[in-house]
Amino acid sequence: MAQVAVVFSHWYHLLEGLQESPKSFYESLESAIKKRELPDIAISRVDYHEGGLFSAKREYLRVSRRDQVFDICAAPFGAGFFVSWWLGELKPSWGPLVALGAMLFIIVVFLYSVSIVGFFAGLLLTIAMIPVLAVGAGYLIREKSFVTESAVLAIPVLGALYARFFMAITYYKIDTTLMFQESVRHAVLEVVDQVTQTKGLRSLSESERKPILRELFKK
Repeated sequence: MAQVAVVFSHWYHLLEGLQESPKSFYESLESAIKKRELPDIAISRVDYHEGGLFSAKREYLRVSRRDQVFDICAAPFGAGFFVSWWLGELKPSWGPLVALGAMLFIIVVFLYSVSIVGFFAGLLLTIAMIPVLAVGAGYLIREKSFVTESAVLAIPVLGALYARFFMAITYYKIDTTLMFQESVRHAVLEVVDQVTQTKGLRSLSESERKPILRELFKK
């Protein structure tokens, strides 16, 4: 399973006096998310270790949007019920393989160019090929192929060029990330409100509903 490399925002709350089934909470949350008809998302369940490699695992509900994921945890805690979520960006486990493949391709291009036009001309030709590869990576990402931005960024030199020319931090990118966050956040709060009202518990205050935000898209 790919791990979250960057966390954009986070929220948590302990609902004191609530006894609820995590399975029931997740099923209600899935329905609340699906009715919002969010584009380009997938819903799944993932298991995270509570501690080290051989520790027990805890199930999370994951809402994925491209390289971004919204991991939601719901579980009993003492005499209450704990709910939290994390919005972050994935680091694909196969990113180093993509980097290795790209480096091997560049080496092959260099050796082939040297055999035809000589060392210096071959070196210049290979250097000229790197921006072409960056453009090709941009095309594959736009076409939603198996190549992701995270994988391309793992490639030395090529990743830096791609970030410099094809990963501009735009208002649109920030807005869509925030809309993804707000849509799922509202779905979580909707289910929390339903559960607390059903059990006769107090509703969350406005301050208790606010997420903990971090700086988006640090470079």
